[in-house]
Amino acid sequence: MLGFDGSWPHSFHDSTDMRSQRLKGDAQMKKTEAKGILKKGSMSLAVFGLALLGAVPGSWAADQKVLSIATGGSGGTYFAIGSGMATLVSKYMPDYKLVVQSTAASIENIHLVANKKVDFAIVMPDSAYFATIGGREFSGKAKYDNLRAVTAGHASLLQAASLKSSGIKNFTDLRGKKVALGAPGSPSKFLTMAALEAYDLKSDDYQAAFLTYAEMVEGLKDGNIDASAVFAGIPTSSMLDLATTTKINFLPVEESKFAFLKKNYPYYSKAVIAANTYTGQDAPVTTLAAPAILITNSDVPEEVVHQFIRTILEHTDELAAIHPAGAKWNLQTATDGIAIPFHPGAKKYLQEKNKLN
Repeated sequence: MLGFDGSWPHSFHDSTDMRSQRLKGDAQMKKTEAKGILKKGSMSLAVFGLALLGAVPGSWAADQKVLSIATGGSGGTYFAIGSGMATLVSKYMPDYKLVVQSTAASIENIHLVANKKVDFAIVMPDSAYFATIGGREFSGKAKYDNLRAVTAGHASLLQAASLKSSGIKNFTDLRGKKVALGAPGSPSKFLTMAALEAYDLKSDDYQAAFLTYAEMVEGLKDGNIDASAVFAGIPTSSMLDLATTTKINFLPVEESKFAFLKKNYPYYSKAVIAANTYTGQDAPVTTLAAPAILITNSDVPEEVVHQFIRTILEHTDELAAIHPAGAKWNLQTATDGIAIPFHPGAKKYLQEKNKLN
């Protein structure tokens, strides 16, 4: 996936309940460890595994051999990729073990890394960026200046569409129209608003609607909305349904807009929806993307991170065999959407591969 200019772009908190659960889990483990009893729950799983193997996340010692990674829900792509990384670590970093933790994804993961509860995490690039500057969902909170990037991987793409019968062919045509930005709290809102801003459309220039993907499809078909914006992998089921039952236009983000986007939204990257991905989509569509990125804490040793990124990026084929999204965790995409500082270990490896200066 290309950066905005054809190059590679560089550039809250655990809830009280979560802290309480962690403390209770620690106490319970001390009682049950000898019996080998593993309580249900992702936090208990991760902490139990670390305690059993004699290590605590964040308290680095010369002989530490257990690493931990925060991912997402156990049925999701983040968890699958993290589990694949654990398999690679066991094979190519035999002195180490990677414990995979199921979480609520990006926001929780950022807190865990910043507070040294885990060593690595998979997160959204914009959330990582705002965590370091104290903006957006981290507004008014302490800045997490200890977050460091390792590499980037599979991306979700903005897929904006309208009915062909509407005459809407690009973002400029959305002035005064009703635009579905995604479900409440969905990250699709941020990408869509960035694209609209590139076309000089502010929030009062269109009517925003917050709908699930299924509601978007029905809304377009019924004429209740003029355009929809889906943020997901390619292809995604809601767009497959829409394209096979209705004639639609995909709204491109034109090449001329990426200079503005790179300057103002460095955590997003450029991507292309290949021709014929969807029924009736005869030409490629340029759009915005947000890749998943791997982050770590600045205190994790350089050599550990250097080994970790090398293990992942030099065995992409094996990661892809575990989950198709693993194919995107490669050297070509390694710097996409990263707008926080690289960890020295990652920077060293990427410089060795001529991906960073």
